[in-house]
Amino acid sequence: MKRFNYTGRKKILREDIKIRLQGGFCDKPVVDVAISFADYDFPSESSVFLEPQRKTRFMRIALGAAAVSVRRNGVQLSEFDDAEGLDFRVKVVDEAQGLLLGVAENIKPYNKDDQLDDNQLSILPVSSSDLSSYGVLWRVEYSDQKAVLQVERELGSRDQVVRSLMFRGFILPAAMHQILAKILSEDWDEDLSEPEELSTRWLLFARQIGAGLPDKGSEDHEEWIDSAVRILGNSIIGVRQQVIDDFAVEAWK
Repeated sequence: MKRFNYTGRKKILREDIKIRLQGGFCDKPVVDVAISFADYDFPSESSVFLEPQRKTRFMRIALGAAAVSVRRNGVQLSEFDDAEGLDFRVKVVDEAQGLLLGVAENIKPYNKDDQLDDNQLSILPVSSSDLSSYGVLWRVEYSDQKAVLQVERELGSRDQVVRSLMFRGFILPAAMHQILAKILSEDWDEDLSEPEELSTRWLLFARQIGAGLPDKGSEDHEEWIDSAVRILGNSIIGVRQQVIDDFAVEAWK
């Protein structure tokens, strides 16, 4: 696929884009797309592309010229079996010069009832995956400013797993510890000025649950990470005692 120069691009606001599934999140995805470019003044000869993506799967779909309003109904996403965990980019490009004029990223689809997938709303989406090649039961996959918690599909459906004591008592705190440690081991924006950055979204979440923010100048953030994970664990009401009770009754048989 042709690549585009990103210099001088405009950010297209999410509220100007509506992507609606014709079915549900578990159905073969077909979407209706409505985009308003009234406030952007893109050249009329520029082209609009829709890019659905999930993990390593990706499509680029031409939507036509960048008119004031761009609408396409019944767009079939043939590379995907369902819409779970799916998100979209919208790009406006000058194909003649290879320039990217505008972009919107991480756009989430709505179902026919104008509801987001509950898993899409989570700061840590969960997916059922075949992890046999990794030899583990769970792992965190990082891609394009996202962290997705993958759990072995043989453990059961995603909904079953996230309701389980094993997930809430062991997997979720460990995954959170891993993600925060990775974020703080790299460069991150102390001002939290970029809402699409993985580090910004997770640090805002940590502040929201009462952990505050780490000291940018510190070389060791382990104490802060432990505190944030402990606060998360305490917020999952009753799970600690439930795990202890289950272990006392069943776990050592």
